[in-house]
This record gives sequence, structure tokens and C-alpha cells, in this order.
Amino acid sequence: MLDQIKQLYFVEGLSQRQVARQLGVSPGYVQKRLKSLGGGRPAKLAVQSRATPEYREKISRTQIGENNHQVKLTEQQVLAIRKEYDLALLNGHQKSATQYYLAKKYGVKRPTISDIVLRRTWKHI
Repeated sequence: MLDQIKQLYFVEGLSQRQVARQLGVSPGYVQKRLKSLGGGRPAKLAVQSRATPEYREKISRTQIGENNHQVKLTEQQVLAIRKEYDLALLNGHQKSATQYYLAKKYGVKRPTISDIVLRRTWKHI
């Protein structure tokens, strides 16, 4: 088992979780075995594996919109915010006052509303 862990972790470059999943053991088991070998990969190599464009793209795709674990709004709410904001501006309301109103209504902060209407966040919809 230790040889398989070494092969998957050091040679193939899989994470401890990926190794554990592939071998059908717990991540703690893999971590203990790696510690018995003197630890995991050097920090420089670990950082390099997370700095690739493919890794960044994968993380970006998995964290978009409602897939983000910190999400407070749904896509329908974001669309409603944009619509209400545009209608308020057409009716002559001030930008900041409208943002504060919408923030209170949807339970978020005013900068969040600003980012939504300026499409800094929720760009995909």
C-alpha cells in the first residue's frame, strides 16, 4: 500500500485526498503514511501544482454562482436585483439610495449590490 501511495502522490502528483479516494482509504491514513516517509511534497512543488492555468480554470468553474459555498443569493434574486435597480434609476431614484434599499431587502451589503449591477460578480448571468 505504501508503494501505491508513493507512486500516486510523488510520481503522478495527485493530492492526498485524490490518493485516498483512488485507494479507498481515508485521507488521514494517507497523511500518516506520508509522514512516516518524512512528510509530503516540498512546499514549492505543492504551490506549483496549484499555480497552473488548468487548476485555476477548474477552481473558477466550480466556484461560479450558486456553486460557491459562500453564496447568499440565488440567480433569480440577482436577476431581480438588476431589474429593480434599472427600474429605480428610470424612475429618478439615486444610485446609492437604491443600492442601500436593495441591500436591506436581500440581506446583503451595499457593495454587493453595486458589484452585481456593475457585473463585477455574477458575470455569467
